[in-house]
Amino acid sequence: MTKIKICGIKDSGVVPVLNQYLPEYVGFVFAPSARKVNVDQAIKLRQKLDRRIKTVAVLAEENSSLLESLVEKKVIQAVQTHFKISAKQIKLFQQLELEVFQVIRPGYAGLAAAKYWMYDAPQPGSGKLADWRVINSRSHSVILAGGLNPENVVQAIRQVQPQVVDVSSGVETNGSKDQMKIRKFIRSVRDADKEKNFTGK
Repeated sequence: MTKIKICGIKDSGVVPVLNQYLPEYVGFVFAPSARKVNVDQAIKLRQKLDRRIKTVAVLAEENSSLLESLVEKKVIQAVQTHFKISAKQIKLFQQLELEVFQVIRPGYAGLAAAKYWMYDAPQPGSGKLADWRVINSRSHSVILAGGLNPENVVQAIRQVQPQVVDVSSGVETNGSKDQMKIRKFIRSVRDADKEKNFTGK
């Protein structure tokens, strides 16, 4: 089964559709972005989300105090790192019992300690596609991000065979999350899984 991550949630108006369709992950962006939320916003969103949905803190730089606070307040279960991870940080993630999504960049070696290696476009959140040709989803569990939307996600799953697909701008209209697009994206992924199970490919 291909898991789904809907990233960049900041509006509680989309919570009902998330709770209805239950993507495996929802991302809270704490990095500089139009989708950035603060801790109070994340707490309120987490309280409204179904507990079966795991939530992910998206960080552009190391911030141990923020992570410790988010875990203490039961806001997140995972962290997505857009920076090089040190051995000290790996130990912290393990102590906090966080799943680690490591974004792969040129010069960043993928760490075995990360649950997923995440492949994204050079500019995350830009809506541009990642380079699918460089991704090997058999060497480590992979999250595919970058330019995915309801129209191309089925082809992405067929070609890359990621364990998780991640979408943000691809389910937005005029910079805001669109319930209809979220619904369509999730249905497309799950229909692709049904097809894969039926054909055995």
